[in-house]
Amino acid sequence: MRSVNGEELDLTNDYNFLMLCNDFIVDILKYADEYQWSSEKINIKEKDMNKFGSPMYDLFYFRNHGYANAINKSLYKHIIFSLVSDYNNYVFDAINCALRYHFGTAYTLLRKPFKDNLFLLEMIYVKGYRFIPEFLNKPIKNLAIDKISKNDKMKILRKCCKKINFFTAKKLYNLRYSKKSKESLEKIWNKTSHIITNAQGYATENGNLNIIFATPDIVEENLVYFYKVCCSMQLYFITLILNILKDEKLISSECFNQNMTNLYFAFSCILDSEIPIENVDELKLKCSYCGSIKNITKEMLNRNNKNRVFKFKCDKCKKTTVIDGFKLS
Repeated sequence: MRSVNGEELDLTNDYNFLMLCNDFIVDILKYADEYQWSSEKINIKEKDMNKFGSPMYDLFYFRNHGYANAINKSLYKHIIFSLVSDYNNYVFDAINCALRYHFGTAYTLLRKPFKDNLFLLEMIYVKGYRFIPEFLNKPIKNLAIDKISKNDKMKILRKCCKKINFFTAKKLYNLRYSKKSKESLEKIWNKTSHIITNAQGYATENGNLNIIFATPDIVEENLVYFYKVCCSMQLYFITLILNILKDEKLISSECFNQNMTNLYFAFSCILDSEIPIENVDELKLKCSYCGSIKNITKEMLNRNNKNRVFKFKCDKCKKTTVIDGFKLS
């Protein structure tokens, strides 16, 4: 892509990272289906044998008659994977729109996954299995994102960020919900969803229409921001999902560490500055061929940052491991 000042605007590496994130998410969903990660073993009492499978007895009946724990756990995971799938559909389509320079549509498609799907996942993760009784027994309108106060949103975000040791609640809130912050997506979403806006801070200028008359420099500015935001949010999203999988004992700590390392390693390739070594100093790279393990060093991150590749060479077997998605080990 050619920028407005005539220099080459290189967003290829950002796009490649987003496609890698898509591969991570799709792989996770495939494994969830293949290994039935949403299922829970239920020890059926003899007196209830004939009731299971009968249309006369529904989910609520069995939840109220001794099987609530297993059913709640299964529903918990089923809702999570369903939200992840829906989230990924919207984000993937948004990325494809951005690839075609349709930045207005691209941003609009991010609104639901970033505001709704992601927050419900954060809430579910923070509340755990107790989310299910609230979901089933209380008015569903209580979970509508726009009905949840700023304070309640911040509580969920703070707890989530603390549990996965990533981002800050303030940064996530300002990005996804604030209409006043400089980095606010909410302002962009309103302008891409409405021809004319009147809100202070992003009111449509006289003689103009939102997005309709966007000049090349505006298109470039919005596309660059789109990719940067998406890369950071996808890194956060997959970090959240990997933590959920680990906490549910669906993947081992070794599997978690390997995939987290691979993800951060790839993310380092698209940064304009060095990735903080403290973010990954507990993680280790694992060769896909010989299984040799070594720590990530700051020098390695800096070298791959410059080379901008999603692969690394094993010091032991000298073969190259390509990072191309989620690995179940």
